[in-house]
Amino acid sequence: MRIYEYEAKELLEKAGVPVPRAHLAAGPDEVGRAARKLGRPAVLKPQTLLKARGKSGLIGFADTPEQAIQAARLLLGRVHRGERVEQILVEERVDISAELYLGIVVDYAQGHPTLLACRSGGVDIEAAAAGRPDLVMKIAVSPATGLNPTQAEKVGRFLAAGLPPGHAGTEIPLREISLALARLFTERDGEMLEINPLAVTTDGQVLALDAAMAIDEDALFRQPDLVRRRGQAEEDYLQENDHRRRGWTYLKMEGDIGILSSGAGITMAILDLMREAGGRPANFLDTAQMDRKGIYDAFKIFHGDPGIKTVLVNIFAGLNRCDDLAEGIRDFLTEYSTGFAVVVRMIGNREEEGKAILRSIGLSAISGLEDAVAQAIKLNGEQS
Repeated sequence: MRIYEYEAKELLEKAGVPVPRAHLAAGPDEVGRAARKLGRPAVLKPQTLLKARGKSGLIGFADTPEQAIQAARLLLGRVHRGERVEQILVEERVDISAELYLGIVVDYAQGHPTLLACRSGGVDIEAAAAGRPDLVMKIAVSPATGLNPTQAEKVGRFLAAGLPPGHAGTEIPLREISLALARLFTERDGEMLEINPLAVTTDGQVLALDAAMAIDEDALFRQPDLVRRRGQAEEDYLQENDHRRRGWTYLKMEGDIGILSSGAGITMAILDLMREAGGRPANFLDTAQMDRKGIYDAFKIFHGDPGIKTVLVNIFAGLNRCDDLAEGIRDFLTEYSTGFAVVVRMIGNREEEGKAILRSIGLSAISGLEDAVAQAIKLNGEQS
């Protein structure tokens, strides 16, 4: 789960990382008041979950509160890669001597977090690492003990060595910021945390000018203060929370064939088979609640999506039972009149009993997964 820049900076500041003075505002007048409180030139930073705001012309600058109000009127309501700007972080403008990069990310291939430090900040870290690997330092961080003082000392010396003359002693705050970053990453169940740029000002301060963070969604129960609506309609947010509470993983896609399955691996396999055969999935729905009530509730999701023309249900029953799941489908289709066709692939525990229940409502279950995908695509074409 990504969080906003202002949230990441609040966490960094509490962890001991210096940040510029700033105020969050939700309207032009609030922006003007925030700029007046700062009492100096300001940067207006729309709060979005996606990057590249500068390249999209979404960063404003103001020397006076009046200019801030005018800039806010142009920024608020803008749409950035599908996300509407509703809040602006009004931040003091600082004089920068150098820009660095400092971040930490889970390296799933290696099985541990990796800290990245780069002497060139404000740029794409991947491009910098590919073009000038000498500017980048990578350090493996122990999941058990975190970044140790010796490692942090190396980070501080490495970054300070790339600074312009006149910044003696900067390696000390850089070392402390590295340690604070790693602690915050661990305490907040981070998947990614970066400061870009980490600025060294002309008067020798080291400040996190921008920050981004992503939290492990499976650990959100440990971070209740960070669970809130971001970048989505209230209805979508409430629905997402309901899915998480049920143990469901639901991702909306652009197609028109709804998919219900249990197990992320088999669900992804269905998506691959469907795309290869020319079908267009409408969603990824992997549900741990594969029982009569769960399958009924999942059908309600499909029923509420007018873009879905066909639903493919994959039932591979082990500890659960085909007849119980078939009852859930029958419950829904008996109660609701739907506008979509239904294809069921059914195999496993109480399979014959389940197929008999489906026949009673006019559905013929299919045993082969590829056959079920092909049938769903065929029926979907007939629905067009």
